[in-house]
Amino acid sequence: MTIRQRLTLWYSSLLISLITIFAIVAFGILDRTMRSQVDNNLLRVIDRVEDWTVHEALRTDSTTGEVFYTMSPNLETIAPADVYLQIWSVDESKYPFSQSPNLASHHAPLDPNGMQSHEVRAIVNGNDSRLRVISRPIVFEGKIVGYIQAASTMETVDSATTWLIKILALEILVALILSLVIGNWLARRALHPISNVTRTATQISTENDLSKRIPYDGPQDEMGELITTFNHMVERLETLFNTERRFVADVSHELRTPITAIQGNVELLQRFGHDPASLKAIHSETQRMSRLVGDLLMLAQADVGHMPLIQTHVLLDSLLLEVYSQAKVLSKGHVRVMVSELDQIRVLGDPDRLKQLLMNLITNALAHTPENGEIRLTMQKAEKWVEISVTDTGVGISPEDLPHIFDRFYRVDKARSRHEGGVGLGLSIAKWIAEAHHGTLSAASTVGEGTTFTLRLPLLLDPEKMREHHAETVPNFPVIRLSRHKSDKSDSAP
Repeated sequence: MTIRQRLTLWYSSLLISLITIFAIVAFGILDRTMRSQVDNNLLRVIDRVEDWTVHEALRTDSTTGEVFYTMSPNLETIAPADVYLQIWSVDESKYPFSQSPNLASHHAPLDPNGMQSHEVRAIVNGNDSRLRVISRPIVFEGKIVGYIQAASTMETVDSATTWLIKILALEILVALILSLVIGNWLARRALHPISNVTRTATQISTENDLSKRIPYDGPQDEMGELITTFNHMVERLETLFNTERRFVADVSHELRTPITAIQGNVELLQRFGHDPASLKAIHSETQRMSRLVGDLLMLAQADVGHMPLIQTHVLLDSLLLEVYSQAKVLSKGHVRVMVSELDQIRVLGDPDRLKQLLMNLITNALAHTPENGEIRLTMQKAEKWVEISVTDTGVGISPEDLPHIFDRFYRVDKARSRHEGGVGLGLSIAKWIAEAHHGTLSAASTVGEGTTFTLRLPLLLDPEKMREHHAETVPNFPVIRLSRHKSDKSDSAP
């Protein structure tokens, strides 16, 4: 059974249940009201007859003490034409003491079981119709001296309730048919977007086309949220698959180049024997492959949260001076490296990883800064953050490339980067290290003027706040805690 069929049955069942309950309640109220009207009419007649009998017709013989009637009541003037009335003596014989003219020759009690010491109400089946009979004892001077029985036909009540039952049954039948038709239409309309989801998902799976999206222009209700979430999921999957496809292609290309070079140099060694240039080339390509595999392993461990980070106090000014010293060595005097601002700032983190981050930024800046260019390192506080900037005067990055520079294996200048040994993972690793330290890494660039990478890290709080901050924000990766690190020692600028 489909969801649409189940929804239709649920709608119909609920509607029919509500209508049936309403019909039962309405029938019960009408039946009770009409019976009460009949009873009230009979009770008014009985009250008048009893009052006349007790106060006008009955007397007690002073000699014998027997009760006797001084006159016979004229029931025709007391009871309405639609009410049957009988008065029975306590020592009833075959005939009633008095009865209304509409009973004609009927001399049997209206309710043979009604002559009790208390008021009795009953439904008696007559020859032609049912009768509502109320019997009440006549009490005179503390003794029961007779009985009054008043009856009225139930034909009107039975006719009204019968018609009501037919009308309610017809309404329930019509409601059932309409609820099935309308419920099916509503369910089909409500589930139409789900059909689009199913159709789109089937097309994606059969055609391997993740570019498809579900069209939807309705309100942002539960269905709208579902379709929006589905489209976002497919968009995310498309990005991941494209990234994975590009990743596999780039890894294959990066490995193929050194393997081809190694294979060519091995063939030269086999043909011509010992050749220092070939051995040097093999060694270089092997180191390049080793760096690539190491970077990939690091990113893979970081992706699954298995990359251990040391958490200790780090003096950023000392760390930045170390990076500055190595940057001067790497520049070989072709690019001027300088520190424009410096402050004594502590952060909580892994000094080796933070140094690796900064060295990746320096290496990237050196690769894209022409000779006689400039690389400037700055560090300053910004509220609860510290900002470290690496600014170069290189060629800059175009607006089209800027959003992708942190993607793995992405290179703005692919030919030059590959020639110089880069594999496009340095900035990806740098961004992961920044985020692992609860910070951010961003880039701003102007083509022809240069690029600025800005690292933001949270400042080290006082001991009490630092423990609370660390407990709330430390990511899910193994932590090695040390009391101090060599970078905590005071260093002087070179």
